[in-house]
Amino acid sequence: MSISTSKLLTGATSIAGFLLAANPALAFDPSAFQSFIHKERQAIDPEKVNIFQLDPAKLTLNYDHEVKVHFLSEGASFRNQLGVTVTGTTTMDDTVLFDDITCLTDSCSTFKGYKNPEIGSSTIDKGGLTAGDSVSLGTVKAGSTLDFWLNANGFLKSNSTRWSTDTAKNKDGLQHVMAYEYEDYLVLAWEDLVRGGDKDYNDVVVAIDIGKANLQPPVSQDVPEPSTTAALLGATAFGLSRLRRRPEPEVN
Repeated sequence: MSISTSKLLTGATSIAGFLLAANPALAFDPSAFQSFIHKERQAIDPEKVNIFQLDPAKLTLNYDHEVKVHFLSEGASFRNQLGVTVTGTTTMDDTVLFDDITCLTDSCSTFKGYKNPEIGSSTIDKGGLTAGDSVSLGTVKAGSTLDFWLNANGFLKSNSTRWSTDTAKNKDGLQHVMAYEYEDYLVLAWEDLVRGGDKDYNDVVVAIDIGKANLQPPVSQDVPEPSTTAALLGATAFGLSRLRRRPEPEVN
């Protein structure tokens, strides 16, 4: 199954050719994720960074699900972009989901360097991103693998550096994302600078809805068929009945 980018995103607000999905207040609460947004320029202990490496298996879906990406916060002087590539049962070529990750208020930005960016975009024209703005990839089929990536300063540079969730694909060979599981979401917190930068992992923070079932280990398929189970239960019952009927030993 291949997703057409022209039908990829649905909603009401257009940003750089894509559409942000409507965000009903009760459907997603960005305030519940504040503990995953780190303070500006406060390096996180490398041991903790390592502990919260992304498990690649989490990005291979075992069940069909409508995948949604919710913006939470940004803390970068860069004008970053977030995108995804999907391979497997569902395929999607490199696709930018958020073209210009810029928040102009304290509610969703830990960076205080700009409030009125000199270079505009459709994101800036609408007042910047708001915590909870979301993008839907549509239904992604079981057996598909998602690769999310960050284009560092990608809105302003055509030759930007791409940081992948797959550390092996990063040119500095370093981990550029910390991953957490919360409720039914996978939270990704990015560091956008080469060689780890200031190591605060708050440059872009998103919550990804890949479905609760996909966050759990796959259910084992080695389950007996109903007929087999019935036969086993029958054999057990027969064995127990024979034990009950065994005569008591004679006492001399």
